[in-house]
Amino acid sequence: SKDIQILAPMYKGENGIDNLNKLLQDIFNPKIDQNEIKYMDVIYREGDKVLKLENDPDNNVFNGDIGYIIDIKNNEITIDFDSNIVKYNTKDLSTIKHGYAISVHKAQGSEFKIVFMPITMAYKAMLYKKLIYTGITRAKYSLTLVGSKEAFLYSVENTNAYERRTDLKDKLLECINK
Repeated sequence: SKDIQILAPMYKGENGIDNLNKLLQDIFNPKIDQNEIKYMDVIYREGDKVLKLENDPDNNVFNGDIGYIIDIKNNEITIDFDSNIVKYNTKDLSTIKHGYAISVHKAQGSEFKIVFMPITMAYKAMLYKKLIYTGITRAKYSLTLVGSKEAFLYSVENTNAYERRTDLKDKLLECINK
């Protein structure tokens, strides 16, 4: 699973990242005899691929970094982030998620040897050209699009990217013009 990355646009729903990660854990790291730890409704086990959700500069680990759980003992989880070995307590598990499937946004700036990208109408709210382009360009050697032709065509024809509604720009300009 080190060379393979699944990229999806949304976390929620049947085709969402959260559900995909539950299914993919059973494929890439099935329960045999590894130690496990449960956090909320998620089971982490030794060998799992995980994604860091927050910056942790003290440990040189940052939002979007991918690592692998190498040890679980006494409510302590040890993760290898590209040869950077970091230990976390159970309370820190809110800062990681399974990393078998990650969002296209979290993948920005990264490159993966093999990318699988599901594209279905269930993602309609997030299907737009820039997002699909970003996902496709994360693949270094191989890209497999999975889903419906209808959803793919809809996304490449949709140039209206989701825009955040904020008045930050106006506030900054107001401060500068005072």
